[in-house]
Amino acid sequence: SPFKVFTDLQREPYAAASIAQIHRARLANGVPVILKIRRPGIPAKIDADLRILEHLAHLIEQEMPEARRYGPVRVVAQWRRSLERELDLAVEARSIERFARNFADDTNILVPKVYWEWTSSTLNVQEHIVGIRGNDLAAIDAAGFDRKVLAARGAEAVLKMILVDGFFHADPHPGNVLYLP
Repeated sequence: SPFKVFTDLQREPYAAASIAQIHRARLANGVPVILKIRRPGIPAKIDADLRILEHLAHLIEQEMPEARRYGPVRVVAQWRRSLERELDLAVEARSIERFARNFADDTNILVPKVYWEWTSSTLNVQEHIVGIRGNDLAAIDAAGFDRKVLAARGAEAVLKMILVDGFFHADPHPGNVLYLP
């Protein structure tokens, strides 16, 4: 039972997306964590949708020769590979650790710790970092943060990811970008 491993496990999701939802909890030693849990049945739903798209892509290539140059079958195959990687939450956890290594020397970037003893393809357990969401401008101003400095640091991080590391965060939504004192 997860209630034996985690304390204060919140039954209601803290956040939710199409593939997974986030729950807050604490480790037995009191450390706050978040649990990203893959939604049950989601791989079968995605597979069914992709089979329909594969069928349509084949039909398009057969019936519309002018569309073949766009490679609809190849596009759907690539989409399948990408979604299969996204469904594996351990892949995401390995990416988190890669980001942590890439930004280890940058004191302005904090990457959450992954707790591998409980992380798997269906569960990603990581440190819960509390901060101001990237889109909460009133809280950013109330905290006395300089928006220009935050923007410059964000731009530097993005440029480093793309130009230096060749590995970038493709989902920088406000839940993934938090500002800390």
